[in-house]
Amino acid sequence: MNTPLKEMQYWITLEPVGRRVEVSSDTSVLEAAQKAGIDLLAVCGGNGSCGMCKVLPIFGNFSSLSNSEQKQLQPTEKKTGMRLACHTRILSDCTVQFPPESLSTLQRLQLEGTQNIVSLHPAVQWAEITLTPALQSDIKTEVERVQEALNKKKYLQIHISPELNPVLLKSLQEHKGTISLVWNQLELITALPPGRRLFGFAVDIGTTKVAGYLVDLQTSQTMASGGITNPQIAYGEDVISRIKYADEHSQGSEVLQMILIQAINALLTDLCRQAGATLDQVVDSVMVGNTVMHHLLAGLPVHSLGTAPYVASMIRSMNFPAREIGLTLADGAFVYLPPNIAGFVGSDHVAMLLATRAAKQKKTVAALDIGTNTEISLIHKGRHYTCSCASGPAFEGAHIRDGLRAIPGAIERVHLEKNSIQLQTIDGKPAIGICGSGILDTVAGLRKENLIDARGSFIKEDTRLKVRDGKYEFVLITAQDSGLGREIGLNRKDINEIQLAKAAIRSGIEVLMEEAQICAADINLFFVAGAFGSYLDLNNAIQIGMFPRLPLERFRQVGNAAGAGAREMLLSTFKRREAEKLIEKIEYIELTTVSNYSDIFMNAIGLE
Repeated sequence: MNTPLKEMQYWITLEPVGRRVEVSSDTSVLEAAQKAGIDLLAVCGGNGSCGMCKVLPIFGNFSSLSNSEQKQLQPTEKKTGMRLACHTRILSDCTVQFPPESLSTLQRLQLEGTQNIVSLHPAVQWAEITLTPALQSDIKTEVERVQEALNKKKYLQIHISPELNPVLLKSLQEHKGTISLVWNQLELITALPPGRRLFGFAVDIGTTKVAGYLVDLQTSQTMASGGITNPQIAYGEDVISRIKYADEHSQGSEVLQMILIQAINALLTDLCRQAGATLDQVVDSVMVGNTVMHHLLAGLPVHSLGTAPYVASMIRSMNFPAREIGLTLADGAFVYLPPNIAGFVGSDHVAMLLATRAAKQKKTVAALDIGTNTEISLIHKGRHYTCSCASGPAFEGAHIRDGLRAIPGAIERVHLEKNSIQLQTIDGKPAIGICGSGILDTVAGLRKENLIDARGSFIKEDTRLKVRDGKYEFVLITAQDSGLGREIGLNRKDINEIQLAKAAIRSGIEVLMEEAQICAADINLFFVAGAFGSYLDLNNAIQIGMFPRLPLERFRQVGNAAGAGAREMLLSTFKRREAEKLIEKIEYIELTTVSNYSDIFMNAIGLE
């Protein structure tokens, strides 16, 4: 009697959603996505005729290109490796990336942040000029005549690079000699029809997400905003794995830079569409991010950031033509990158401090931006201490068996009480997993109900406690009520992942307090920034020991303060100077050099 061959099983990671599922060999990527509860556009039912379920394989083995794919995909798409999910069969463990246009539901991103009134003083200047028709005896070039017209308006001479000559001459010809000139640091940016609005582009580049803002430089109004998942996530979920990818592949840094810039350009194009603007009206840009994101964007080497003592290639601010790195702003537009603080504390933290006015407070202030890499500042009696901690992607749903990012159908709120569970999903959709805020709520609820101990172990019998794959798990929603057709819950390993993440944050706070020689009660104001920081329940964060036990009125959830700070620097060169002066006062604490850090971390890992 022949024993039937056991079917091979493979794990597929589906980005940018962050789901990981196990499937049988020869399963299509579309079927894997459906199993994971991810809605792809596939109006043809998966027969390959609509061409909408596009997917980019990142690594792993897949079936060969089918005839339908040969027909539906453009030559440029085939060249980049794009496939159709319905016709791509899985032949090994793998990772794939879905472009935004393939997803019918997108991740919820935090765009709004604290808003302050900023006096307009942008880096760009502009003036309208009119050239009278040239006389036959006039041997001056058009460029010289433009300079002459500027002199008459009492402006200094601006440099017009040879690359911008065609732009200038075309604009003069099309608009009969009357044009609006825009320049930055005496370098011509563009020549536009008179009366055209001028925009700036502020960007916050996170390890997981990218937020963009299109801002009117003449009114300071934000005309459009949007967010996307950082496409680099397909090459590593945290900064260390991306440094590793850059190191281990001959064109690794270039690939990571290219896909990031492509995504930023696509985001800008979408924002311009929303605002009824054109790309040549976008005349300035400010981009912030952690030091690794900053270096990858600017094309700087990242190797030194991955090895002790974690030194950045560039700390000071940078201002250079956007076209040098392939950004599709106006032809001569510049991009300003504010200064970094240290190896893992970047310009995004500087922008957050700027927007919250944390450094200007006369009180003792803590300020942190929670993400895959959490940056923390403590300001006390005129001294400013900062550190970075690797909180990891658990609060993004990574490494959590039923975890996923904040997409429709993710459980975002959980309230446990005695025998009842109250759940809330994003957009009220059927539950397909649990995102960071819901995970934190569940862990806090389990501890409050005494279902787990301080170590995260289950200690009490409960009807909602089940055994799956030989491990105890707490069931949040039954198979018949979920959107996946199976139970969704949290197990001991999931709880431990949250303990590690919250311990990283709390131990960073404790180190800074020890450095400042204060206790938690001395903190008068506690700023919590970032997408996860905006949605988390403060009571529950305190309950599990992630934050010190302070009165709730001392906390401020400020949203995407880094994005708000980037907008301020877009609107005012004074804010840029303020950022550059701010980093001179900061004392960076490298946690790996703190002698008792291991003890502090272990003390923070327990659930209070």
